[in-house]
Amino acid sequence: MEYCVATFPSVYEALHFEKVLKGENIPLELIPVPREISSSCGIAAKFDLDLKNQVEAVIASKNLAVDQIYILEEKRKKKKFFI
Repeated sequence: MEYCVATFPSVYEALHFEKVLKGENIPLELIPVPREISSSCGIAAKFDLDLKNQVEAVIASKNLAVDQIYILEEKRKKKKFFI
């Protein structure tokens, strides 16, 4: 199973990201930042890997503040993150 996790510089930016993407009909879920990732904010956004290009386009067009987008690969309870 693969999905993306975006991290943010602040809680405000995470909530703004959620509002903008949901306005674009892009499904996502706000989650606690996984332990394997460090961030200045404790909230991350999880979305399908298939939507990564679409999300990146919205980030660029709306000038959203995102620290990093990670690709998470889960296999047998082991997690691997890729930038």
